[in-house]
Amino acid sequence: MRKKLPVTLVSILVVVCYLLIGGQSLYAATPMPHFSLSDAESGKPVDSDSFSGKAKLVVFFATWCPPCMEEVPILKQLQKEYGQDDFTVVGLSVDQQVGDVQRFIKRIEVNYPVLMADRQVIKGFGGIPGVPVTFLVSKEGNVLRTYPGLVPHKLLEREVKKMLEK
Repeated sequence: MRKKLPVTLVSILVVVCYLLIGGQSLYAATPMPHFSLSDAESGKPVDSDSFSGKAKLVVFFATWCPPCMEEVPILKQLQKEYGQDDFTVVGLSVDQQVGDVQRFIKRIEVNYPVLMADRQVIKGFGGIPGVPVTFLVSKEGNVLRTYPGLVPHKLLEREVKKMLEK
C-alpha cells in the first residue's frame, strides 16, 4: 500500500504538468455546432460552413465586458498575423442591441467577422458560463479546447500555430 501511494501521486503530478505545459486535452474533440447567424455589420446571415477548412478561435463576448474589450487587441493581432493562413477569429456577440455592437466594431476597427449570437448557438457550444469564452476549433471543425475568461496572447498564438502546422 505504501508503494502504491507515491506511484499514484507521481502519476497524477505527471498528468497535471503535461496539461499545464500545453499537452493535448484528455477529452475527445467534439464537432463545432452548425449555425447561421446575422453579421453584426450587414445584418446578412452567415453560415458556419463559410469557415470550413480554417482553424478558428470562436469567441463569445459582450461590448459591456471589460475583459472582453481587453482581449480584442489580441484577437485583432492574431487575425492580422494568421488570417491569410487558413485561420480566422469569429466573434459571437451576446449583446442584445446590434447598434452597440456596430459602434464597437467601427470604434475598435475590428478586422474579423462579428456575428450576433443566439440561444441556439450558445446551447450548441455547451452553454457559456460567462464572457469572454474562447473555443479553439480545428480546420476539421472540431472544438479542441475551451478557455473561459481573458486568454493571454502567447497562449492563443501558440495554440493557433500548432493548429496551422497540422
